[in-house]
Formats: sequence, structure tokens, C-alpha cells
Amino acid sequence: MSASITQFRLALSFLTTLPAGSFSTEVPDETLGRTQAWFPLVGLLLGLILFFSARFFLLFTTPAISAALLLIVHFMLTGGFHLDGLADTADGLMSGKTEKEKIFSIMKDSYLGSMGAVALTLLLLLKYSTLSVIIGKAPATLVIFPILGRYAIVQLTYTNNYARPEGGLGAIFTNHCGLRELLVAGSISLATGLLFAGFRGLLCCLGLVFYGLIIKYAAQRRLGGVTGDILGYACESGEALVLVILAAAS
Repeated sequence: MSASITQFRLALSFLTTLPAGSFSTEVPDETLGRTQAWFPLVGLLLGLILFFSARFFLLFTTPAISAALLLIVHFMLTGGFHLDGLADTADGLMSGKTEKEKIFSIMKDSYLGSMGAVALTLLLLLKYSTLSVIIGKAPATLVIFPILGRYAIVQLTYTNNYARPEGGLGAIFTNHCGLRELLVAGSISLATGLLFAGFRGLLCCLGLVFYGLIIKYAAQRRLGGVTGDILGYACESGEALVLVILAAAS
């Protein structure tokens, strides 16, 4: 039990800006990799905060303005951690380059390119428009999109190897994601999806799994595996996909 609590705290500190306490010793890579089992549980905490924030905002303003405020809360809770991965992925894969080394070089560049800027703009516009619908019609279903977005990371790390030969932060997760991490993360995601959104939650889970397979195929074909940026892209775009499904079914 204490190991699971420590892993959850590590996942919380890694994925969010929320306080998770201090750690007295350096965390081994295997321990950090195994925190993936609890990524969806961190997403559940984020989702509950977003749900109660939405209910509070609706007391004073419209669903459209509440959606914008909710995006700000989401950004503050996560520090925009995975947005960078989305932008870097768009810059690298849409650069017109075919050599893996050149794509990796673009993705590692700290500067934001035009494709990355467009991707960020379109993602935030899509999230805003879908949140505007969901907040007004089915606010309780808001809880599940951060959960499933983080499950997308686990699905990819379980089924892929790390693409960069020199390694990186993402390699810790691809090297240490076993069946236990996938099953725990999947069980939490499916249970909470059904609890908070019923049949719509099931549709979201199925849609996300299928989407994860598409990302896996594309990443293997273009890069030979995944990188930390690809994992960030999967989380952010996975959240957007879930929001689209929820908005369409509301």
C-alpha cells in the first residue's frame, strides 16, 4: 500500500503542479516508470477539480466564458506540460522531412515553429468549443477527459519502444510499463468513464483505444517508436478527442 501511495504521489508531482510532498531519496527509473498505473487516477483528481470549478463559474457567468476559464484552470493545474509535446510533434512530423534524425532535431528544438503554433491554436479552439457545449449540457462528464488523456500515455508506452537511440525521459516510461501498469490504468479509466458518463464514457474509452492504435502505427512507421513529445501529443489530442465525443453525444 505504501508503495502505491508513493507511486501516486510521484505521478501527481510529475503530471501536475499540485503539491505532492517531498521525496527523501532519488527516485529509481523503475519506480518512476511504474507510476503510470496511477496516471488516470491523477487525471481523476484533475477532472474533479475542473468539474467543481465549472459548477462555480456557472453561478456567475455563461457556459462560453466558463469554458475559457476552465481552460485557464486546466493550464494552471498541469503547467501546460503536454502542450509542448503536441507543438514539437507537429513541428517535427509536419516539417516535410523524412529522415528520422532531422525530425528528432526539429522536435528537440526549443523554439516554436509555425506548425506547432497552428497545432496549439487549433487544439485550444477545439477544446474551447467542445467545453462550451459540455458545460451547459452534461458538466459531470467533464471529469473523464483528463483521465482518458493520461491513459493514452500508458497505452502507448506499453505497446511501443523508445525511438531516440540516445534515450530520454520518455524511455523511463516505455522501459518500465508492464501488464500491471496497463491493467490498473485501464481499469481506472473504464470504471470512471462508465461512472461519470455511462454509455458515452464507454464510447470515449473505445474511441481512445482505437486512436491510440493509430498513433502507435504512425509513430512506428515514421520514427520507429515513441518519444516524450509523442506521449505529450497523445495526451493532449486524446483529451480533445474525448471532448469531441462527449459534445457530440450531449
